[in-house]
Amino acid sequence: MNGFRRLVFFCAALLFGVAGAGAEPGRSIVPMTLTQADYGGGRIYLPVRIGNVLGSMRLDTGASTARVAEAPWNKDLPTVGQSYSTGASGKTVRCDDVEARNVELKASQGAGIARAKYEVARCAANDGDDLLGLDFFKGARFSLDFATREMTFFGEAPARMTPFRLLGPDRRLVGIALKAGGATAIGLFDTGAEISAVDQRFVDAHRNLFTLTKRKGKASEAGGAAFASRIYKIKSLDLGEGRVLRGVHALVYDFGALREALGSETPFILGYNFISRLNWTLDFTQAETPTWDARPR
Repeated sequence: MNGFRRLVFFCAALLFGVAGAGAEPGRSIVPMTLTQADYGGGRIYLPVRIGNVLGSMRLDTGASTARVAEAPWNKDLPTVGQSYSTGASGKTVRCDDVEARNVELKASQGAGIARAKYEVARCAANDGDDLLGLDFFKGARFSLDFATREMTFFGEAPARMTPFRLLGPDRRLVGIALKAGGATAIGLFDTGAEISAVDQRFVDAHRNLFTLTKRKGKASEAGGAAFASRIYKIKSLDLGEGRVLRGVHALVYDFGALREALGSETPFILGYNFISRLNWTLDFTQAETPTWDARPR
């Protein structure tokens, strides 16, 4: 993990599922470190402790599981299987699935958010950040406030939430139904993408919805692999209930393997430059029916 150091581990964390039947844990606040990039892009880093090692991981809701680079601190974690990790560029790497113990999001207020056991993918080929994937948050409700740079767990829930669309062959990723102009589509909710992206096929079919900004842009996926892409500005994205975002920049390229994984109805990847323009509440307390809400900052 980035900047990890060894220390004595004292677990004062909330363990999901231990709070008792029907009980909801108390409110906890985890600080978010935000970085900025071109076209409104950026990254979200969270303070994470694994066993007796403390550092940071990048929040990546576009990854179904956590992914870490092979390093001295994790070389002795027991291997429980193997998996393949595919990034936005289509590059696939083979990883060992390892079991980590006492994985905790460090809170600045309230109890830490932790799992006593948590399976992560340990990948030898990884030039990017260590990633905290979506499965860590199973059973949790939390908000992302980009003004205060806080991730708040089990705070007050909005009165009405909107269902996510479950994506991928194993339905472990989440998407949002939206309208781009008059066209309906689904966008992968992906905090791990620095800026948003659109499948070239969708742009070709709806040219009037996009304005070319840069013909030759360079991008890198969360795992570090680089690829070339044009950059367009999306005229408008409508999430319903008056939530319309205009002028969102996006990489445009052929999704290829991603199209196969996400489905042809998901031509958008909603990245940091989209997500950070709103404040969000995400509810994964019901695994089969996760929900979301978004409000202007």
